Amino acid sequence: MIKSYFKIAFRNFQKNKVYSLINVSGLALALTVTILISLWVWDEWNYNKGSKNYPHVARVMAHVSQNGQVASSPNLPFPLAAELREHFAADFEHVAVSWDTEDYSLSSNGNKFRKKGRFMEPDGAKILSLQMVAGSVAALNNPSQILLSESAAASIFGSTQPIGQLLKIDNELDATVAGIYKDFPQNSDYYNLSFVAPWKLFASARRRQWVDKLRDNWNVNTFEILVQTRKNTTVEAASEKIKQVLNQHLTNTAGTVSLISLHPMDKWHLYSSWENGVNTGGHIYYIKLFSAIAAFVLLLACINFMNLSTARSEQRAKEIGVRKAVGSRRVQLIFQFIFESLTVVVLSFVIALLLVEVTLPAFNAITYKQIEFISPGGLAFNPYFLLAGLAFCLLVSFVAGSYPALFLSSFKPVKVLKAGVAGVGKLSSRPRKVLVVLQFTISISLIIAAAGVFRQMQFGQSRATGYDKAGLLFVKIPPGSPGLDALKNELLHSRIVSSVAQSSGPVTDVLSNADGFTWQGKSPGDREEFAVIAASHQYGRTVGWEVVQGRDFSEAFVSDSSAIIINQSAAKYMGLDNPVGKTVRWKDGTFNDSEYHIVGVIRDMVMQSPYEPVKQTIYFMTYAPNYLYIKLKAGRTEENPASKLGALFDKHLPGHVFDFQFADQQYDLKFENEQRIGKLTVLFAAIAIFTSCLGLFGLAAFTAEQRRSEIGIRKVLGASVTGVWALIAKDFVYLTAIAAAVATPVSYYFLMKMLENYHYRSTIPWWIFGGSAALALLLSMLTVSYQAVKAALTDPAKVLRSE
Repeated sequence: MIKSYFKIAFRNFQKNKVYSLINVSGLALALTVTILISLWVWDEWNYNKGSKNYPHVARVMAHVSQNGQVASSPNLPFPLAAELREHFAADFEHVAVSWDTEDYSLSSNGNKFRKKGRFMEPDGAKILSLQMVAGSVAALNNPSQILLSESAAASIFGSTQPIGQLLKIDNELDATVAGIYKDFPQNSDYYNLSFVAPWKLFASARRRQWVDKLRDNWNVNTFEILVQTRKNTTVEAASEKIKQVLNQHLTNTAGTVSLISLHPMDKWHLYSSWENGVNTGGHIYYIKLFSAIAAFVLLLACINFMNLSTARSEQRAKEIGVRKAVGSRRVQLIFQFIFESLTVVVLSFVIALLLVEVTLPAFNAITYKQIEFISPGGLAFNPYFLLAGLAFCLLVSFVAGSYPALFLSSFKPVKVLKAGVAGVGKLSSRPRKVLVVLQFTISISLIIAAAGVFRQMQFGQSRATGYDKAGLLFVKIPPGSPGLDALKNELLHSRIVSSVAQSSGPVTDVLSNADGFTWQGKSPGDREEFAVIAASHQYGRTVGWEVVQGRDFSEAFVSDSSAIIINQSAAKYMGLDNPVGKTVRWKDGTFNDSEYHIVGVIRDMVMQSPYEPVKQTIYFMTYAPNYLYIKLKAGRTEENPASKLGALFDKHLPGHVFDFQFADQQYDLKFENEQRIGKLTVLFAAIAIFTSCLGLFGLAAFTAEQRRSEIGIRKVLGASVTGVWALIAKDFVYLTAIAAAVATPVSYYFLMKMLENYHYRSTIPWWIFGGSAALALLLSMLTVSYQAVKAALTDPAKVLRSE
């Protein structure tokens, strides 16, 4: 029996090669897209879940409310960690203060390397569940030891045994390698973490003598605190218990509420956005978006499969009548049609598996992933994936084969053989038309979504940054280096540098925030944080900021040692219409208790997300020169000026690795995620519209074949090629127009939902909808026209002679 089913299925494939090819290729392409997206979603969903302790690991978040707004931040006071250890020991197994992952210079035996590392208290290694290959996490209890990742140890020491080797960090701190841990997986926030070093080593650096001064200070929010809850409690329960701890230790907070919460490790990546103290999502939006796209693309292919299967099945009405007349039972016919559908689906699935393996490297390059498929540990051998693939094959086979199997097999042989196809499919075209409308509604919606994503990306890229990125470089430098002044002088006298300045942070990010500021008219108890940036006199000239009120810092004014410059957002927040000359007092309880006078206001500089409001910022002259800025002279055409500058750095600051960053390139990285999402959305939208057109091509061919006699008679009676083309094409164009009308309000709603994720967002012009509809109409007309013109050019004598 099964052998007979195979024979009949094979003969039908041979008889209808075009339709079989359309079915198999369309379904295989859609399955390939679906599997690729599923791989990406699976990888994203498992972000930070490589640690065995991840359900109990969390980051402490502060939520400070004032003036009806809540600001959320992972920056916390140092003594909070001790408070959690001492008073909530029943809830927390480990608590560790940590400094954020940064780039550091590592040197050994004259070789210099640039690696990312993190300084943590001893419990930090236990919280991160470091998988030790050699040594022990207990090494972090010794302030002179360090733990390296396997890849870092290999790149620094090669085949030499790394344990016991001496490393110098930033040409200042000495540490002995005491342990090697496995690299974190690619889908981890610690993927590039090359070393973990003791917190005491961090605090011992000359430039970080301020760390110990903050040990008992509750007013300076600078440190990250990681926790691991005990097995008998949950992150949510512990979070509820500690939420008032910070508020209880702060003073002079009338009108301000400072709460804390725990942000679970498995939500750091997918739920990273906060609004008014509430976790509003983040990357999870893209998980939902691409999951929906995968479902839609697969649905489009299934619609094609069902449309063509039901359309072709009507041509087999006589076959069914003959088979029933010679004794075939209805159940046999049902199994025959479902088996034919299953054969097509399984063949498409196998082809899709091969296509996924072939295209996965390119997909990984676009998404910055390291996903494996057909390999040990790959998703292809995951039982959930295999079960889902089997379920899909059975479901689609049954749905696509249900019409011919259940409907056509129900006819009596006498009726079918007498009437033939006539009467069998009078109403069958209506479901197909509905499916075509649904198909193009999805395709047009995806086109609109792709256009909306790119418009939002371009909107952010066109936003004025407030500084001049062209020819601007910055590099992290070791503070207090004896050769720094000589380096700056030689840079200024070089042929390619026009200006040099120093700052406490990169121009493309904010590293330090502070409160404790008071000014005339300030609301009582207001503890809003300001971004604080230390800068040299030449900083404004070097980065090219724009002074809108007052003046820039100047060496001509000795009083500028107590001067500050604020940005427009700070002036607005402080409620100062004419801030120049006003006095601001900064008292943080440890370092500062001084009065400053405002000498200027600059246009807002976009240093963080280009889609978010610019944070209120204060620039002052106190030196903390962590970064050196270099402005290249206009018109310089050197391909790699950093290499020439590097020679000067090696001359004056030997022993350091200098990783020069171009401001324009670093700023462009802020759009990396949107660019990646935009590329994928366009790719999937193109596949969706191609899949829809593929199905339309098949239906147009079927329609032309079904009406070949009518077309022949019309041509004999004088019908033109244009008239015949319009006869076939008009129905499909009409259906596409209906789809465009349905897709417009639907896509507008979801596009508005997407834009709600951005504070600084674009508008949605009408041409996005009109252009998408016009594109879909054009493609549908081109697709149908081939079959319509082909039918119109057929010799009517040949057609009518065969009837």
